[in-house]
Amino acid sequence: MTTTHPTPEPVHTDRPAFTVYPLRFSDDAPAVIAFLCTLGMAPVVTTEGEGFAELIAGGGGRVMVHATSNAETAAPAGETQLCLSVPATDAAAEQLREQGLQVRVWDETYGRQGSVRGPHGEDISLNEHQRDLYGYVGHDSARADPRLSVTAVRVSAEGPDRDGDREFFAALGFRPVGEGDQWWQALSSPGAGTIGLHAPGGADDRASRPSGTEFGDVALVRLGFETTEDLDLLVVRLTEAGYETRVVEGDVRAMHVTDPDGQHLEIHPRADGEWTSVAEEAA
Repeated sequence: MTTTHPTPEPVHTDRPAFTVYPLRFSDDAPAVIAFLCTLGMAPVVTTEGEGFAELIAGGGGRVMVHATSNAETAAPAGETQLCLSVPATDAAAEQLREQGLQVRVWDETYGRQGSVRGPHGEDISLNEHQRDLYGYVGHDSARADPRLSVTAVRVSAEGPDRDGDREFFAALGFRPVGEGDQWWQALSSPGAGTIGLHAPGGADDRASRPSGTEFGDVALVRLGFETTEDLDLLVVRLTEAGYETRVVEGDVRAMHVTDPDGQHLEIHPRADGEWTSVAEEAA
């Protein structure tokens, strides 16, 4: 179900204050949107031209897909930036300032937006849930798969960098899952997705890059997911849809897939099955 008229979205105080919200830039936005829908995400807001979509995962987290043709930060195709989705930007900014963090807030045509200064000097965008759909198309997202949740994989070396990331994301409600190790530490918030802190593994691994604009350094992540769906069945489903997919056995069993931007993406089993579905709370 879609609607093209402005429909205010009520602010639900029981929602997570900060939700994982990776922003993917793509030369083929419709293909990436279709891929994410095949995974089990559901659109919340799109445009008529198919160059933009906000999608929600039923188990927690959102993803924004944006065409590179009108990217303000000169993002290349396949780049994923870390953003956070918030019910109300001003309320989120007040909470962050109480934690001693630096925040900027401004008006956009579609609502209040903002950014918070990350632990390494990068800017992480705060995207308010869109209430005015003027120029956009709203969707019923009830079909979002409750088994699927979003993970933003962030480069974070063990030591001061990792410690700073833990402290920063703890202020946003993301807590460590398990003990972690030198290679990996998951930080999760029920219903809000996961921040995965991953040790650098290559020369191109970086947590941010200069944007060359007033936005400063943008925070970079890799897009990932967790699911309670059987991985073997998921491989069959995605393979039949035409995606290059396989299950990798090792210390951690995971499904590897190449997305339409040519980016490597991993989907890991979600250990718990008690996350609250958030699809019914979407616009």
